[in-house]
Amino acid sequence: MKTSLLLFCFALCALFLASCSSVTMLRTKEIKESTGSVNKRIDSLMQVIDSLKFEQDRSLSRLKADFAELNSKIDNQGNQAESRMEEITFRLDHILRLTQQKTMVTKSAASGKKSKDSDSELQSREMEGLYNTSRSDYLRGEYAVAYNGFKQIYETVSSGEMAENALYWMGMCMLDAGKKENAETLFKSLLEKFPQSPKVCTVNFKLAGMAEEKANTTEQRAYLQKLLGTKHCVSSNEFQRAADILQGN
Repeated sequence: MKTSLLLFCFALCALFLASCSSVTMLRTKEIKESTGSVNKRIDSLMQVIDSLKFEQDRSLSRLKADFAELNSKIDNQGNQAESRMEEITFRLDHILRLTQQKTMVTKSAASGKKSKDSDSELQSREMEGLYNTSRSDYLRGEYAVAYNGFKQIYETVSSGEMAENALYWMGMCMLDAGKKENAETLFKSLLEKFPQSPKVCTVNFKLAGMAEEKANTTEQRAYLQKLLGTKHCVSSNEFQRAADILQGN
């Protein structure tokens, strides 16, 4: 009886131990699977972190490059602006010196220190130099500076080819600067003061174009007809263009 009881207890313990072993193995398997899943998620997160770090580093490098390029452009623009300011100052000083020289020449002529021919020659050289300088300013788009130069010439010379050209370029400075009303006034002044100037062909054509922009066909036709009626405009480029426009209308 005792032996049977011991055997039963032994069998029960064995069964319990077997059951515990089975549960332990199952839990171990679950833990391993769970650990593997966690490790995979960790690896995935690390890849995301590495990717974000790579993008951040690349963006930072790009920003540094853009900043360096922008800084270089700012420096270049600053240097260019400084150079242009120095050049403009030089031009204005040149105009001022011409004005002062004009005053001195006038005073000298009045006091008899210089002959009239000598004064005229000096003035001609100065005006020619200023004219070339102003033309260069105009071609570079420095319309305000160029205008002041041409204005100085026109007020000093007042007549002749130099004055005609100066007045024409004053109008062109205003036109290209977007001040069309001022340009129109100057061009009309040229037609009135220098009706025989070769510039009247171009000026009439420009005024016709400005009238067209204002939808003033009557004024446009008047300028074109005036161009065609000017004898020395027959050989000009504007003559045929004016004729074509009138025929088209």
